[in-house]
Amino acid sequence: MITTVTFNPAVDKTAQVQTLVMGGLNRLQNVRQDAGGKGINVSKTLKAVGVDSLATGFLAGNAGDFIRQRLQDLEIAHDFVEVQGNTRTNLKVLDAAMTLTELNEAGPACSFDDIARLEEKLAQVQGILVLSGNVGPGVPEDIYRRLTEKAHAARLQVILDADGALFREGIQAGPDVIKPNRFELSQYFQVPEEELDTARMIVLARKLMETGTRLVVISMGEEGSLFVTADRAIVLPALKIPFQSAVGAGDAMVAGLACSLEQGLDLEQTAVLAVALSAGACMTEGTQPADAETVEALKLQVTWTEA
Repeated sequence: MITTVTFNPAVDKTAQVQTLVMGGLNRLQNVRQDAGGKGINVSKTLKAVGVDSLATGFLAGNAGDFIRQRLQDLEIAHDFVEVQGNTRTNLKVLDAAMTLTELNEAGPACSFDDIARLEEKLAQVQGILVLSGNVGPGVPEDIYRRLTEKAHAARLQVILDADGALFREGIQAGPDVIKPNRFELSQYFQVPEEELDTARMIVLARKLMETGTRLVVISMGEEGSLFVTADRAIVLPALKIPFQSAVGAGDAMVAGLACSLEQGLDLEQTAVLAVALSAGACMTEGTQPADAETVEALKLQVTWTEA
Protein backbone atom coordinates (compact mmCIF):
# COMPACT_ATOMS: atom_id res chain seq x y z
CA MET A 1 0.00 0.00 0.00
CA ILE A 2 1.16 3.53 -0.78
CA THR A 3 0.44 6.26 1.77
CA THR A 4 0.92 9.91 0.84
CA VAL A 5 1.38 12.55 3.53
CA THR A 6 0.47 16.19 2.88
CA PHE A 7 1.24 18.40 5.86
CA ASN A 8 -0.01 21.56 4.17
CA PRO A 9 -2.72 20.77 1.58
CA ALA A 10 -4.34 23.47 -0.49
CA VAL A 11 -7.27 24.27 -2.66
CA ASP A 12 -5.34 24.95 -5.85
CA LYS A 13 -7.03 27.64 -7.91
CA THR A 14 -5.48 27.89 -11.39
CA ALA A 15 -6.27 30.54 -13.95
CA GLN A 16 -4.97 32.10 -17.15
CA VAL A 17 -4.41 35.66 -18.35
CA GLN A 18 -3.14 36.98 -21.66
CA THR A 19 -0.58 39.20 -19.93
CA LEU A 20 -0.07 39.49 -16.17
CA VAL A 21 -0.21 43.19 -15.23
CA MET A 22 1.70 43.99 -12.06
CA GLY A 23 -0.05 46.66 -10.02
CA GLY A 24 -3.08 46.64 -12.32
CA LEU A 25 -6.32 44.81 -13.01
CA ASN A 26 -6.10 41.22 -14.27
CA ARG A 27 -9.21 39.44 -15.53
CA LEU A 28 -8.79 35.74 -14.99
CA GLN A 29 -9.92 33.14 -17.51
CA ASN A 30 -10.33 29.34 -17.39
CA VAL A 31 -10.46 29.35 -13.61
CA ARG A 32 -10.62 25.94 -11.95
CA GLN A 33 -10.26 24.62 -8.41
CA ASP A 34 -8.61 21.33 -7.46
CA ALA A 35 -7.74 19.47 -4.29
CA GLY A 36 -4.01 20.10 -4.06
CA GLY A 37 -0.85 19.77 -2.06
CA LYS A 38 2.03 17.59 -3.19
CA GLY A 39 1.01 14.35 -1.52
CA ILE A 40 -2.57 14.72 -2.65
CA ASN A 41 -1.36 15.30 -6.20
CA VAL A 42 0.63 12.06 -5.95
CA SER A 43 -2.51 10.20 -4.85
CA LYS A 44 -4.52 11.71 -7.72
CA THR A 45 -1.91 10.59 -10.25
CA LEU A 46 -1.81 7.09 -8.79
CA LYS A 47 -5.59 6.84 -9.01
CA ALA A 48 -5.55 7.94 -12.66
CA VAL A 49 -3.34 4.96 -13.57
CA GLY A 50 -5.26 2.47 -11.46
CA VAL A 51 -3.08 2.36 -8.34
CA ASP A 52 -4.68 2.72 -4.91
CA SER A 53 -3.24 4.87 -2.15
CA LEU A 54 -4.19 6.38 1.18
CA ALA A 55 -3.96 10.17 1.47
CA THR A 56 -3.37 11.66 4.90
CA GLY A 57 -2.07 14.79 6.56
CA PHE A 58 -3.84 17.84 8.00
CA LEU A 59 -7.07 19.53 6.86
CA ALA A 60 -9.05 22.42 8.35
CA GLY A 61 -12.28 24.34 7.85
CA ASN A 62 -14.40 24.74 4.73
CA ALA A 63 -11.45 24.42 2.36
CA GLY A 64 -10.56 21.14 4.07
CA ASP A 65 -14.14 19.95 3.53
CA PHE A 66 -13.82 20.81 -0.17
CA ILE A 67 -10.67 18.68 -0.43
CA ARG A 68 -12.31 15.75 1.37
CA GLN A 69 -15.27 15.91 -1.01
CA ARG A 70 -13.04 16.02 -4.07
CA LEU A 71 -11.08 13.00 -2.85
CA GLN A 72 -14.37 11.24 -2.16
CA ASP A 73 -15.55 12.05 -5.71
CA LEU A 74 -12.28 10.63 -7.08
CA GLU A 75 -12.64 7.51 -4.91
CA ILE A 76 -9.29 8.11 -3.24
CA ALA A 77 -9.04 6.67 0.28
CA HIS A 78 -8.22 9.38 2.81
CA ASP A 79 -7.80 9.77 6.56
CA PHE A 80 -6.77 13.29 7.56
CA VAL A 81 -6.29 14.89 10.96
CA GLU A 82 -8.65 17.85 11.46
CA VAL A 83 -6.92 20.96 12.85
CA GLN A 84 -8.05 24.45 13.78
CA GLY A 85 -8.31 27.20 11.17
CA ASN A 86 -8.79 26.81 7.44
CA THR A 87 -6.76 24.94 4.82
CA ARG A 88 -4.99 27.36 2.51
CA THR A 89 -5.98 28.38 -1.01
CA ASN A 90 -3.17 28.83 -3.56
CA LEU A 91 -3.58 30.89 -6.72
CA LYS A 92 -1.54 29.87 -9.77
CA VAL A 93 -1.71 32.15 -12.82
CA LEU A 94 -0.39 31.30 -16.29
CA ASP A 95 0.08 33.97 -18.97
CA ALA A 96 0.03 33.39 -22.73
CA ALA A 97 3.74 32.50 -22.70
CA MET A 98 3.01 29.82 -20.06
CA THR A 99 4.95 31.76 -17.41
CA LEU A 100 3.67 30.64 -14.01
CA THR A 101 3.06 33.04 -11.11
CA GLU A 102 2.12 31.46 -7.78
CA LEU A 103 0.50 33.15 -4.78
CA ASN A 104 0.55 30.65 -1.91
CA GLU A 105 -0.91 31.04 1.56
CA ALA A 106 0.92 29.80 4.66
CA GLY A 107 -1.77 27.42 5.88
CA PRO A 108 -3.11 26.74 9.39
CA ALA A 109 -0.87 26.19 12.41
CA CYS A 110 -0.48 22.68 13.82
CA SER A 111 -0.01 21.86 17.49
CA PHE A 112 2.13 19.18 19.13
CA ASP A 113 -1.06 17.17 19.72
CA ASP A 114 -2.03 17.48 16.03
CA ILE A 115 1.33 16.07 14.98
CA ALA A 116 1.06 13.26 17.54
CA ARG A 117 -2.36 12.29 16.13
CA LEU A 118 -0.92 12.10 12.63
CA GLU A 119 2.00 10.00 13.84
CA GLU A 120 -0.51 7.59 15.41
CA LYS A 121 -2.21 7.15 12.05
CA LEU A 122 1.11 6.61 10.27
CA ALA A 123 2.07 3.95 12.81
CA GLN A 124 -0.72 1.80 11.35
CA VAL A 125 0.29 1.93 7.66
CA GLN A 126 2.45 -0.50 5.73
CA GLY A 127 4.32 -0.55 2.42
CA ILE A 128 5.47 2.79 1.02
CA LEU A 129 5.36 6.22 2.63
CA VAL A 130 5.54 9.35 0.45
CA LEU A 131 6.64 12.49 2.31
CA SER A 132 6.40 15.53 0.08
CA GLY A 133 5.95 19.26 0.14
CA ASN A 134 6.29 21.99 2.71
CA VAL A 135 4.78 22.12 6.18
CA GLY A 136 2.57 24.65 7.91
CA PRO A 137 3.32 26.79 10.97
CA GLY A 138 4.08 24.81 14.11
CA VAL A 139 5.59 21.77 12.37
CA PRO A 140 9.29 21.26 13.23
CA GLU A 141 11.92 21.18 10.48
CA ASP A 142 13.04 17.69 11.48
CA ILE A 143 9.60 16.12 10.99
CA TYR A 144 10.54 14.22 7.81
CA ARG A 145 13.68 12.84 9.43
CA ARG A 146 11.68 11.61 12.42
CA LEU A 147 8.96 10.07 10.26
CA THR A 148 11.52 8.38 8.02
CA GLU A 149 13.28 6.86 11.02
CA LYS A 150 9.99 5.53 12.39
CA ALA A 151 8.94 4.23 8.98
CA HIS A 152 12.20 2.36 8.48
CA ALA A 153 11.89 0.85 11.97
CA ALA A 154 8.47 -0.44 10.85
CA ARG A 155 9.97 -1.77 7.58
CA LEU A 156 8.32 0.81 5.33
CA GLN A 157 10.05 2.28 2.28
CA VAL A 158 10.16 6.07 2.10
CA ILE A 159 10.14 8.57 -0.77
CA LEU A 160 11.14 12.13 0.16
CA ASP A 161 10.37 15.15 -2.01
CA ALA A 162 11.11 18.34 -0.11
CA ASP A 163 13.48 21.29 -0.11
CA GLY A 164 15.33 23.58 2.25
CA ALA A 165 15.62 22.57 5.89
CA LEU A 166 13.05 19.78 5.46
CA PHE A 167 15.32 18.19 2.83
CA ARG A 168 18.52 18.74 4.82
CA GLU A 169 17.03 17.10 7.89
CA GLY A 170 15.10 14.40 6.04
CA ILE A 171 18.01 12.93 4.11
CA GLN A 172 19.89 12.28 7.37
CA ALA A 173 17.52 9.34 7.92
CA GLY A 174 18.32 7.80 4.52
CA PRO A 175 14.96 7.80 2.71
CA ASP A 176 14.92 5.10 0.02
CA VAL A 177 14.25 7.54 -2.84
CA ILE A 178 14.69 11.31 -3.05
CA LYS A 179 13.78 13.72 -5.86
CA PRO A 180 15.62 17.03 -5.69
CA ASN A 181 15.69 19.31 -8.71
CA ARG A 182 18.94 20.82 -9.93
CA PHE A 183 18.36 24.10 -8.07
CA GLU A 184 17.72 22.26 -4.79
CA LEU A 185 20.88 20.22 -5.34
CA SER A 186 22.89 23.42 -5.87
CA GLN A 187 21.40 24.93 -2.72
CA TYR A 188 22.19 21.92 -0.58
CA PHE A 189 25.81 21.59 -1.71
CA GLN A 190 26.28 25.37 -2.15
CA VAL A 191 27.46 24.94 -5.72
CA PRO A 192 26.41 27.43 -8.44
CA GLU A 193 23.66 25.85 -10.50
CA GLU A 194 25.45 26.64 -13.77
CA GLU A 195 28.36 24.44 -12.64
CA LEU A 196 26.16 21.38 -12.25
CA ASP A 197 26.73 19.39 -15.41
CA THR A 198 25.71 15.74 -15.59
CA ALA A 199 28.98 14.36 -14.25
CA ARG A 200 28.98 16.74 -11.27
CA MET A 201 25.35 15.95 -10.45
CA ILE A 202 26.09 12.22 -10.44
CA VAL A 203 28.92 12.75 -7.96
CA LEU A 204 26.71 14.85 -5.69
CA ALA A 205 23.80 12.43 -5.99
CA ARG A 206 26.02 9.62 -4.73
CA LYS A 207 27.08 11.77 -1.79
CA LEU A 208 23.41 11.93 -0.87
CA MET A 209 23.34 8.13 -0.80
CA GLU A 210 25.84 7.92 2.05
CA THR A 211 23.03 7.69 4.64
CA GLY A 212 21.29 4.81 2.84
CA THR A 213 19.30 6.31 -0.04
CA ARG A 214 19.16 3.92 -3.02
CA LEU A 215 17.83 6.15 -5.83
CA VAL A 216 18.28 9.88 -6.47
CA VAL A 217 16.16 11.44 -9.20
CA ILE A 218 17.19 14.92 -10.31
CA SER A 219 14.64 16.84 -12.34
CA MET A 220 16.08 19.41 -14.75
CA GLY A 221 12.99 21.00 -16.30
CA GLU A 222 13.22 21.34 -20.07
CA GLU A 223 16.54 19.46 -20.04
CA GLY A 224 14.91 16.29 -18.74
CA SER A 225 15.89 14.23 -15.71
CA LEU A 226 18.73 12.18 -14.26
CA PHE A 227 18.24 8.87 -12.40
CA VAL A 228 21.19 7.82 -10.24
CA THR A 229 21.85 4.63 -8.26
CA ALA A 230 25.06 3.48 -6.58
CA ASP A 231 26.39 1.90 -9.79
CA ARG A 232 24.38 3.38 -12.67
CA ALA A 233 23.09 6.69 -13.97
CA ILE A 234 20.75 7.34 -16.90
CA VAL A 235 19.68 10.59 -18.53
CA LEU A 236 16.21 11.05 -20.00
CA PRO A 237 15.43 14.05 -22.22
CA ALA A 238 12.14 15.89 -21.75
CA LEU A 239 9.38 14.80 -24.10
CA LYS A 240 8.02 17.09 -26.79
CA ILE A 241 4.38 17.52 -25.80
CA PRO A 242 1.51 20.01 -26.15
CA PHE A 243 2.31 21.96 -22.98
CA GLN A 244 -0.41 23.29 -20.69
CA SER A 245 1.12 23.71 -17.23
CA ALA A 246 4.02 22.37 -15.19
CA VAL A 247 1.92 22.48 -12.01
CA GLY A 248 1.93 19.01 -10.48
CA ALA A 249 4.54 17.57 -12.88
CA GLY A 250 7.02 16.83 -10.10
CA ASP A 251 4.31 15.18 -8.02
CA ALA A 252 3.35 12.99 -10.97
CA MET A 253 6.98 11.90 -11.21
CA VAL A 254 6.93 10.98 -7.52
CA ALA A 255 3.81 8.89 -8.18
CA GLY A 256 5.84 6.97 -10.75
CA LEU A 257 8.60 6.39 -8.20
CA ALA A 258 6.05 5.08 -5.71
CA CYS A 259 4.64 2.69 -8.32
CA SER A 260 8.17 1.50 -9.01
CA LEU A 261 8.84 0.64 -5.38
CA GLU A 262 5.51 -1.14 -5.02
CA GLN A 263 5.89 -3.13 -8.25
CA GLY A 264 9.65 -3.80 -8.01
CA LEU A 265 10.51 -2.18 -11.35
CA ASP A 266 14.09 -1.93 -12.60
CA LEU A 267 15.85 1.37 -13.20
CA GLU A 268 14.81 1.78 -16.84
CA GLN A 269 11.17 0.87 -16.16
CA THR A 270 11.12 3.25 -13.21
CA ALA A 271 12.50 6.14 -15.23
CA VAL A 272 10.22 5.57 -18.23
CA LEU A 273 7.09 5.47 -16.05
CA ALA A 274 8.08 8.50 -13.97
CA VAL A 275 8.92 10.63 -17.03
CA ALA A 276 5.70 9.64 -18.83
CA LEU A 277 3.57 10.52 -15.80
CA SER A 278 5.36 13.85 -15.39
CA ALA A 279 4.95 14.73 -19.08
CA GLY A 280 1.28 13.75 -18.91
CA ALA A 281 0.72 16.17 -16.03
CA CYS A 282 2.19 18.97 -18.17
CA MET A 283 -0.48 18.30 -20.82
CA THR A 284 -3.43 18.98 -18.49
CA GLU A 285 -4.92 22.08 -16.90
CA GLY A 286 -4.47 22.73 -13.19
CA THR A 287 -3.25 19.77 -11.17
CA GLN A 288 -5.19 17.16 -13.12
CA PRO A 289 -3.19 14.00 -13.88
CA ALA A 290 -3.10 12.45 -17.33
CA ASP A 291 -5.28 9.41 -17.94
CA ALA A 292 -3.81 5.91 -18.18
CA GLU A 293 -4.14 5.75 -21.98
CA THR A 294 -2.16 8.97 -22.42
CA VAL A 295 0.54 7.75 -20.05
CA GLU A 296 0.92 4.47 -21.96
CA ALA A 297 1.32 6.40 -25.22
CA LEU A 298 3.91 8.69 -23.65
CA LYS A 299 5.92 5.75 -22.31
CA LEU A 300 6.57 4.72 -25.92
CA GLN A 301 8.20 8.11 -26.57
CA VAL A 302 10.62 8.04 -23.63
CA THR A 303 14.29 7.49 -24.43
CA TRP A 304 17.31 7.23 -22.18
CA THR A 305 21.10 7.01 -22.37
CA GLU A 306 23.72 5.84 -19.90
CA ALA A 307 25.59 8.68 -18.26
